[in-house]
Amino acid sequence: MIKERKLSNGKELIIRPPVVEDASSLIEHMKVVDTETRYLGREAGEFSFTLKQEEAFIKGIQSNKMMCFYLAIVDGQVIGNVSVGIVRNNLRFLHRASIGITVQKKLWRQGIGKDLLHCAIEWCKTNGIEQLELEVISSNTRAIELYKSYGFEIYGTLKHALKYGDKTYADEYKMVLMLGDL
Repeated sequence: MIKERKLSNGKELIIRPPVVEDASSLIEHMKVVDTETRYLGREAGEFSFTLKQEEAFIKGIQSNKMMCFYLAIVDGQVIGNVSVGIVRNNLRFLHRASIGITVQKKLWRQGIGKDLLHCAIEWCKTNGIEQLELEVISSNTRAIELYKSYGFEIYGTLKHALKYGDKTYADEYKMVLMLGDL
């Protein structure tokens, strides 16, 4: 799947699966987003894939039917991504998938997260996924509103799910989208 559209700033957005040549740009993207928000599951500097590891990751997902991975690209650089994967490779779990999205802060409020989420949901529908799940920091109201706009519902809270380097905590909402309801 490849999706293209113009952003409000006039730049071209391309959403597509990664190729091995994207490895370096994807590493840089992950390092950037880790410094921009406390809403991800890592502290700044904890992303440690080498170029070879990232290339191997991309090669692995290209042939993996149990997941999808799309990049958002502007000006030839990765500025966002979405991953969706089957929760567990056992028969009783094959109807469930989990999703994660990142977008660089300089391009927030451009609809890129919405585009990535839409691509992921389409992949789930095409692959017979009935239930799409995610975790989101409870204070991440923009993301929560996006997810709710697609029909995700909060079904639980995990207190102190994340403990930051400064010794503070964040709660995490568990959200689910029942794809049969769309």
